[in-house]
Amino acid sequence: MESYLQEKIESLRFEMNDRACKLGSLTHENVVLVSQQLDRYIFIYQKLQRKRYKRKQSS
Repeated sequence: MESYLQEKIESLRFEMNDRACKLGSLTHENVVLVSQQLDRYIFIYQKLQRKRYKRKQSS
């Protein structure tokens, strides 16, 4: 799961940067949509990391 999330995050980062360059704007609707997807995956990844950290601390 972790490696899937890392790959998805990197893929979305690339896609967001690519669209921003092609469209010439960070605020273009298509760039913002990808940015929002990226935010969701980063949030899920961070939740997973926190959960693992807490498990490690209680062991």
